[in-house]
Amino acid sequence: MVYLCSGTDSEKLEWFKTINIAGEKLTDQELRNAVYSGTWVTDAKRYFSKTGCPAYGIGSDYLTGSPIRQDYLETAIEWINNGDVEGYMGVHQNDPTAIELWNYFQSAISWVSATFTVKRTRFMKTVDWGTLYNKFKSEKLDPAAIETETAKLIGDDEVERKSGIYPYILTRDEKYLGIRTFTDSIKQKVYEKQDGICLICKKPFNIAEMEGDHIVSWKDGGKTVEANCQMLCKIDNRTKSGR
Repeated sequence: MVYLCSGTDSEKLEWFKTINIAGEKLTDQELRNAVYSGTWVTDAKRYFSKTGCPAYGIGSDYLTGSPIRQDYLETAIEWINNGDVEGYMGVHQNDPTAIELWNYFQSAISWVSATFTVKRTRFMKTVDWGTLYNKFKSEKLDPAAIETETAKLIGDDEVERKSGIYPYILTRDEKYLGIRTFTDSIKQKVYEKQDGICLICKKPFNIAEMEGDHIVSWKDGGKTVEANCQMLCKIDNRTKSGR
């Protein structure tokens, strides 16, 4: 059976997704390659889409997925065009080569390996390296100091999301780390010790209206233990955290 379709590239992509319900399920990037087929896709596959391809050779320690299922190609385009894969492919569909994308990818991987000098593949593969590279590639960074801090954070039991260490070191945003939270048991004990009184506003609350707060913050060496817990009302806790 042969189908002929016409319309915009986005309409064709939706059509491909519809007929892809039957048979082997294609990935989003495999569908895009069909819609935006041309000289650019053919050349891009040479770098990103074959077993043992150049992109796999330099990027396998930092990326998840499979080159032959187009995961490497999709990731590289997401990086270079801030997540807009189809927009990039539409603009470059008839370019004679994909050298711009390949040069960008090489530069991004070189920056990662030079900035974070010890390969910890288990934690590195899920990091959004493209976003970090685009934002911090021009900054003067100290790889030795970064490795010292990385090793320290890897060994810190308070840090539950180890892959978040890399964006944290560059952004200083603790949300990436998944710092340990107090258990329900600890919060209940502390709540009862405080007689349900918020230690800041001095008003009584139900436990559901309160949150466990580190008396000594994690960044100052505080641990997630009962002795370092205080129960605050949600408003006061979030105001305190925002300072």
